[in-house]
Amino acid sequence: MECEGADQARYKCAPPRPTAMSSSITLPVCSCCKRHIMPNDMCVKFDCPSCAGELVWRCESCREAARGYECSKCHFAGP
Repeated sequence: MECEGADQARYKCAPPRPTAMSSSITLPVCSCCKRHIMPNDMCVKFDCPSCAGELVWRCESCREAARGYECSKCHFAGP
């Protein structure tokens, strides 16, 4: 709770703290449609079935539509 002026003295509120925003957050990208996957999206992630060298992300719509994906390391193509 932020208080100003008389309220700050009355309720003994602490001065507002600076908010630090991290700019290093990177969202995963769907391996099929290349859109960013948000934290609450219904998605799946798994290692490439062929080489296990890359993490494959699939969003809910690509999974349901059975869109294909391709591993960027070994070029394995899956449904």
